[in-house]
Amino acid sequence: MGDIIKTKSRTNLQTKQQLLFEVDELRTRLDATERRLQEAGEIVRQVQIAKRKRAEKAFNKAQEYTASIIETIREPFIVLTPDLKIISANRSFYETFQVAPEETEGRFVFDAGNHQWDIPALRELLEVIIVQNTHVDNFEVDHAFPHIGRKRLLLNARRICWEAKGTARILLAFEDITDQNQTEEALKSSEERYRRLFEAAQDGILILDEESGQISDVNPFLIEMLGYSHEDFLGKKLWEIGAFKDIEASKAAFLELQKKGYVRYKDLPLETKDGRPIAVEFISNVYLVNHHKVIQCNIRDITQRKHLAESLQRAHSELERRVEERTVELRTALSEINTLKEQLEAENIFFRHEIRMKHQFEHIIGQSDGLKYVLYRAEQVAPANTTVLILGETGTGKELIAAAIHNMSPRKERPLITVNCAALPGNLIESELFGREKGAFTGADARRIGRFEIAHGSTLCLDEIGELPLELQVKLLRVIQHNEFERLGSSHTVKVDVRIVATTNRDLEQEVRKGRFRQDLYYRLNVFPITVPPLRQRKDDIPLMVRAFIERYSRKLGKQITSIRKETMKVLQDYPWPGNVRELESIVERAVILCPGPVLELADKLEIPSPSLSSTVRTLEETERNQIYKILSETRWRIEGKDGAAAILGLHPSTLRARMHKFGIVRPETKEPD
Repeated sequence: MGDIIKTKSRTNLQTKQQLLFEVDELRTRLDATERRLQEAGEIVRQVQIAKRKRAEKAFNKAQEYTASIIETIREPFIVLTPDLKIISANRSFYETFQVAPEETEGRFVFDAGNHQWDIPALRELLEVIIVQNTHVDNFEVDHAFPHIGRKRLLLNARRICWEAKGTARILLAFEDITDQNQTEEALKSSEERYRRLFEAAQDGILILDEESGQISDVNPFLIEMLGYSHEDFLGKKLWEIGAFKDIEASKAAFLELQKKGYVRYKDLPLETKDGRPIAVEFISNVYLVNHHKVIQCNIRDITQRKHLAESLQRAHSELERRVEERTVELRTALSEINTLKEQLEAENIFFRHEIRMKHQFEHIIGQSDGLKYVLYRAEQVAPANTTVLILGETGTGKELIAAAIHNMSPRKERPLITVNCAALPGNLIESELFGREKGAFTGADARRIGRFEIAHGSTLCLDEIGELPLELQVKLLRVIQHNEFERLGSSHTVKVDVRIVATTNRDLEQEVRKGRFRQDLYYRLNVFPITVPPLRQRKDDIPLMVRAFIERYSRKLGKQITSIRKETMKVLQDYPWPGNVRELESIVERAVILCPGPVLELADKLEIPSPSLSSTVRTLEETERNQIYKILSETRWRIEGKDGAAAILGLHPSTLRARMHKFGIVRPETKEPD
């Protein structure tokens, strides 16, 4: 055990010595290490000094670079110290806020520019907010500056920190959003106004994408108009909505809109969701909104307007129809009035003529049996509507008998209309009898009614009917048979109620045999013939006539002729009077003119014509015919004008044509009257 203890003691001693040795070794190593550490510390200190110098140099360069960058920034910009003094500012800051560098640099930011930056919001930003944050973006400030007025600014602040030193710099940038804000407000106001208009519009409005044609918006009025919901429209295309039934037409309209930028349909049929058809006016335009093309479709319901227009059109058409009917009635009435006016004017002319005739022949003078029989026959036929043919030599007073028949008839309230068929040329007598339309022939510059229309409801006396041309006899026959005819230049049939009384000094039966008078017309006229006896068969009437003529012309000439010798009266009664009453009246008138005293004496000696009188008359007629034919040949059948046959013969052109017709003179080449 002692050995064990000794052994342990030796072991502990060895261990202690070993430990002391190890401690000495450690101390030596520690001293060496300390020396090396001191040497290394010096090196580190020198390195740190070098690093600090390089850092300061780099910082100065960075400051210069930063200053150059700040100077080029377009927005106003300032650099502050941690205690909020202005180190520098860029040119934009000085120009924008109209301050000089001496008013800013080195000054407390709130005192710069004569304290114009002493803004509560800015104090809050720099003294509170930026202290708690490394940066602040878009901090809005609204302030009235003394030189530049009220501005709305966005402030962007940055806190620049150095290691172990805290905040080294504060960067403050300004963005003037005054105009932008005004623009945005105006845009916002415009959008709000547009939205109000869009939603309150009394037209349906659709907004479509120009490329895809999809509907992006729809106003309430269109929703109410068509009965679809807002969701039924959104994202759909026009042809996908039930209202637009014609898909191909809708697609074609969309393509046309893309191409032209404008489409308008004045009357487009649509259908509401409940199947009710409506008519709309559809107008589409392409607009550029935020660099994106959109289509605005304005849809106006014109159904009621269309129905109203259709009603107005129907009413207008009905009114036009009534106006047209009334116009036709008025035109008809006006035509009738004009016809009556023309008829009255013409009747007035004939009435004045009849008055003159009545003054000339106040009554039919005579008491002979022959005259009494004529008047008896006239009295018999007057009440009827029968056609009367009055026959007799020239000058026997046939027209007076015709007037007497009319005056005793139921038509006596209307004037007697007389046409002398021998006094009118063939090319005019048709228009005189039946009238003409304007432009019916050359020179017909106005419409004119004929004698038949004037005589409607009255009596028409066709004096010297035997002189009527053959081509007109057919038309006259039709009037007598059917009481209708057409004016020249017109296809309109005119109905008339006219009584015909015809007179002639020709033997119509002989004229029929010679082919110069139509047989059927002769039979139509010869219903009730009355023959007026010549004056040589009424010798007992001559004294009465002579006294009546003396009284008439004495009064007219202001003379006092009271008697006539028996010898003179006997001479007058014994004379055969080839000119009948007309010749007697002429002889008495000439005697009254030349008579110096109260007793009538004949101015010329009356010689009884020889039996060859008729042949002499024929010879004279033949001589007249030959002379007319000769002059016509010399003038190349020219009737009118300065060198015409009528002027050479001293006749009126109408009279010459009547003589040519009477004598049967025709142009050799054409064999027709000129």
